[in-house]
Amino acid sequence: MLSDAQPAEPQPLVDDGVQISKKLMAMIGAFYWFIMTVIVVPTACTFTFASFWPLIFVNLNVFNKLVHGLCVFVNDHWVGAGQYSGIAISEYGDDISKLSKKRVLFLANHLGLIDHFCLMTSFHNKKHVIGNYLWVIYNIWKSTPLGVMWTAHGNFFINGGADKRKMVLEDFKNHLKNYYWKHDFGWIVMYPEGSRLYLIKNSEKRFAEKNGLEPFKHCAHPRTGAAHTVLDVCGPTDESYTTARSGLGGPVEYIIDCTLGYPKGKVGGLGEVMVGEWPEGNSNVAIHYKIHKVLPEWSDESVLRDWLYKQYEEKDKMLDRYYKTGSFAGASRQVQFSLARNVFVQIVWMALFYAHYTFWMKPLFHFLLRLIGF
Repeated sequence: MLSDAQPAEPQPLVDDGVQISKKLMAMIGAFYWFIMTVIVVPTACTFTFASFWPLIFVNLNVFNKLVHGLCVFVNDHWVGAGQYSGIAISEYGDDISKLSKKRVLFLANHLGLIDHFCLMTSFHNKKHVIGNYLWVIYNIWKSTPLGVMWTAHGNFFINGGADKRKMVLEDFKNHLKNYYWKHDFGWIVMYPEGSRLYLIKNSEKRFAEKNGLEPFKHCAHPRTGAAHTVLDVCGPTDESYTTARSGLGGPVEYIIDCTLGYPKGKVGGLGEVMVGEWPEGNSNVAIHYKIHKVLPEWSDESVLRDWLYKQYEEKDKMLDRYYKTGSFAGASRQVQFSLARNVFVQIVWMALFYAHYTFWMKPLFHFLLRLIGF
């Protein structure tokens, strides 16, 4: 007896041509953002900064305002790149926007290169922060166009290694004294763990064992040298919070403990996320903030170290809960970035690059060619 059941209709095959086209378009877009971020923006920014430089001898306040304004456009370009990749930022915890005009030490855990885009996206709507921040950056970037741009802004490049620790921290101390108040910086941003977590997992275990500590699972014990240097130079002399320990200006009054979390702890590589390939297709990133008032006794490194270890112990527990539940405690706040602003920022950078190429770079290139006989 024949069955009345009809054979299942074959499922339509995915159009490989469409998929290839989408992949190609994503790669073209990623290439645009790579060229803009690594070459066009740093070059245009550096030449623009150089054109501002004479003002430093005429009116330092005007110079600082122009440079900080330029930094806003740099930050917003990075935010635009993050927007292209699909980053969706949810903030939890304390509202840090109320500290936008304060002097702050901002400490974040470090999970991947995409962290920079996440933080810049979060910063962009905190008025006065993005023009006035000073980053402490690992010196692998120093000799790149990005490094030239960041050096011009006043960021500090730090080198790892116990043998160089004393010298590097002394350089950092002098850098803060020479730049922090003179150029009207507000927030100092750093990753105190020293590097991305997956790169230091083994060293975290060795460090914990050597110091009789329980190794963390989702973060690493912070290295306190740079943070202590900030508080030793810029921290308050007493609880009146009127003068920094260096006597050069107002003190750093707050520490913001920032906890970055990616869904299930899976951090996408920069190349993958820029073509839209996020782990499990999830581009949501959560950021939790906790504000702490700086205590004068934290200028003692051992006291600061004990306090930071406790904060990172709590951070490790928070991340464990986040990876299991998909959210931090409390209500979330979504960070938005206007597409119109993104387009405007790209036009500004391309226009600046073209102007500098026309008036400086091209004539200089031709002059050098003639100089060597071509």
